[in-house]
Amino acid sequence: MKKPKNNYEALLMGLELAITAPTEKKSIEALHLAEAFAAQLTKKQVERAKNTVLKKLKIKREVKQ
Repeated sequence: MKKPKNNYEALLMGLELAITAPTEKKSIEALHLAEAFAAQLTKKQVERAKNTVLKKLKIKREVKQ
């Protein structure tokens, strides 16, 4: 994995790792990192990152009603 160039790329990596981590502990660690990077971005950027990762991993996003 290459080093992220900015907070958006770091968020992408953190989200992907949170989903694909081999253990729950590693998943939670990645999620905490992703949350820290997300706090530095706009809501629009965070949503775009979530959608990008889900698309990359071929996961359908559930719509809340």
